[in-house]
Amino acid sequence: MNPLKFVYGLLEKVKSRGGLIFENTEITGKRYEQDHALFYTKEHREIRARYVIIAAGYEDSDFKTEKNATLASSYAVITKPVADFSGWYKRTLIWETARPYVYMRTTPDNRIIIGGMDKDTSYAETRDSKILASKDKLITAFNSLFPDIQAIPEYYLGAFYGGTHDGMPIISQNEAYPNCYMIMAYGDNGTVYNGVLAKIVEDQILTGASPDLNLYLQTRPLAAK
Repeated sequence: MNPLKFVYGLLEKVKSRGGLIFENTEITGKRYEQDHALFYTKEHREIRARYVIIAAGYEDSDFKTEKNATLASSYAVITKPVADFSGWYKRTLIWETARPYVYMRTTPDNRIIIGGMDKDTSYAETRDSKILASKDKLITAFNSLFPDIQAIPEYYLGAFYGGTHDGMPIISQNEAYPNCYMIMAYGDNGTVYNGVLAKIVEDQILTGASPDLNLYLQTRPLAAK
């Protein structure tokens, strides 16, 4: 699945059902009342809403720090198109269980995506300083498995990757932010988690209750390490 096309598809669905979309709108301030919330934009406009759902990915932490959430840095390489995949059985997805791990998969246009080599840093400067070295390590890991496949890097990057200490996604609520739900679908199954949490929040807003809400609230007890 192409994540960018997927997101645009969701936005088109919102638009077709009468939803309004305001891109490039930076929130610079907020105030919460008992029956509504006010958000202030960089353009000095106000957004008033009875209910607020914050689903901003890893930028959720700009609104509220969550002790159960973790942030690391991950790296990926995308190769030039490959002519011959001989030796790679049916171009099957490979994902190691080792730590640090490496994953490998092919694309419809015959490129190879090699990723992993996570680092425990949440600072962009530190993350980016390791991109070139991580690129070389990822290519070396690939060559150790497929020495006869010519993998030439064309693109490479570093990005943040979020998780939680107990492996479960989070719906965050706080008495200081009434009628505000923060969805933190962190982890390997983020797309699936988002669908589950969105349904729970929908039920909570429309019917006043969801039997599954307490499973994902940030106040749930964490498993002992």
